Amino acid sequence: MQLTFFLDDGEIEALRGLDPDRDWRELQRGERAWVLQSYLRLERAGYPVRLASRLPEAGVVVFHAKQRRELQRECRECRERCARGGGKLVLVAVRGDVGRWAGADFEVVQNRHSADGRRRFFVPHWPQPGLLPRDAARGATLARIAYKGFDRNLHGYFRSAEWRQFLAARGIDWVVDSVAFAERGTHGEALEWPDFRAVDAVLAVRPAACPRRDSKPATKLYNAWLAGVPAMLSPDVAFGELRRSPLDYLEVTGPAEAQAAVRRLLAEPGLYQRMVANGRERAAEFTAGAVLERWLELLEQILPERVRAVAPGVNRAWRQSLSA
Repeated sequence: MQLTFFLDDGEIEALRGLDPDRDWRELQRGERAWVLQSYLRLERAGYPVRLASRLPEAGVVVFHAKQRRELQRECRECRERCARGGGKLVLVAVRGDVGRWAGADFEVVQNRHSADGRRRFFVPHWPQPGLLPRDAARGATLARIAYKGFDRNLHGYFRSAEWRQFLAARGIDWVVDSVAFAERGTHGEALEWPDFRAVDAVLAVRPAACPRRDSKPATKLYNAWLAGVPAMLSPDVAFGELRRSPLDYLEVTGPAEAQAAVRRLLAEPGLYQRMVANGRERAAEFTAGAVLERWLELLEQILPERVRAVAPGVNRAWRQSLSA
């Protein structure tokens, strides 16, 4: 079946020419990080895919759930063309950080907790494009800890003078590589998310009231593995379900545990090196190539089988949504 990645952006021609590792700043929003990046990596691997802001008459359409209204509007404006497809559109929504939508036939979700193996399938989020690993010559030095992400996903304590003073007293710089998220108004020009060359550890502790916490991906964990740095992370579902060893990351729920984790890394340089070595092994599961294989498995094996299994129900909700 023809595979189309649907993106309502207005710059489709220019977007097709992006290189995900070179142009990573163009991939900060969810719909671009998932839909555009998946298109770019599949297309560069020789897979027959299309990127479009118009729906085809038939085939598999992958879109981000944030753009469900744009997709509905597109099809309402093209009822005749959609009708010619004879109900042969199979709609695959990447849920991302938003809620479920009944109009999708299938969903791609960001962790195993959200998957059911029937209509909802886990595909890991792409790792940070263009990632530059830590300089191995830094050894077990712990002189620079960083947070890389959006402002709203960082516990407030880690913006306080108290936390900075705690680290400074131990000769550690605290780097907040972050901006406020504002959809298309996000200003990420100053971000340096791929650059871990002078980063010795990462910390990412979400606020207790973080929305849809259980649907988040484990990206910060496997970015740390790929970068060659230990991670101090909050008890998110996505992190926990990947954990096989205490060396995978140090779990932190708040200020006291964060301070204890830092003290431990300083006191046990052997632990630092063991965590880096363990992360190097775990990282193989989450390279861009490994995630590409997961996409190919979904598109070539899982979806065709599930479409055959549920064919009478495919598109029923979609057709109902069009008449709403």
